[in-house]
Amino acid sequence: MSRNRTTESWLAEALVREIIVQRLLPGLPLREQDLADRYKVSRPSVREALRLAAQAGFVEIQPWRGARVTNIDMDEFLDLLGLLEDMYARVAALAAERMPMRAILKLEQLVPDDASQLPETSKKGQIYRISFTIGAFIGEHCGSVVARRLFEHVGRLALWQQRLHHPGTAETELESLHAHRLMVAAIKSRQCDVAAGAARAIILITRRTLHPEPIRESDRTGFANVRGFGTGSSTTLASPPATEKHDD
Repeated sequence: MSRNRTTESWLAEALVREIIVQRLLPGLPLREQDLADRYKVSRPSVREALRLAAQAGFVEIQPWRGARVTNIDMDEFLDLLGLLEDMYARVAALAAERMPMRAILKLEQLVPDDASQLPETSKKGQIYRISFTIGAFIGEHCGSVVARRLFEHVGRLALWQQRLHHPGTAETELESLHAHRLMVAAIKSRQCDVAAGAARAIILITRRTLHPEPIRESDRTGFANVRGFGTGSSTTLASPPATEKHDD
């Protein structure tokens, strides 16, 4: 634990990690004394950690009943993905505008070159982790602290729910790979609208496996900037403006 981190914040983060990897399942009661004994901390520290985890959306605290792991139903998960879609689009557009070229070169290395580098379809947790890592990197280097924090918060909730519901097929994973590659290419060529459209498509691919019918009007045009990634064909991006200067 770092010197600048309190016991309560460390414990809250530990609980969130346990929830995300499903060691603590939705609806599970979180008893203060049990957690205090397990983590060798005081009950007041546990109480504050639970409050912090509740602020992050992973824990529910009920008067006179104590705390339990949050139980998010499918409708709420779809709403969460809708929020993530909007935020990812904005963060990707900011990254296309502001991300330094040295960071973009690192970003390119995070995206698998082809489907052969993806984990087996059955290992969905690893696939979700790759996508989350790419998104987190884009958020970290998008040039906005506020956007990064909000995006990371919603993204972690979505990652947790993806691990619970296991959306996706071999076909949609291939689509997602091409959408990720298009998004990164658009960020590199400073095309904000294309980067935003590809980011939306990444989330729409997941939502489509859970709810095939359009949920909102924007779903009908969400793939407007993404062509052919389901078949593996390349997408041509316009050259960046002649006046564009990239960081070295």
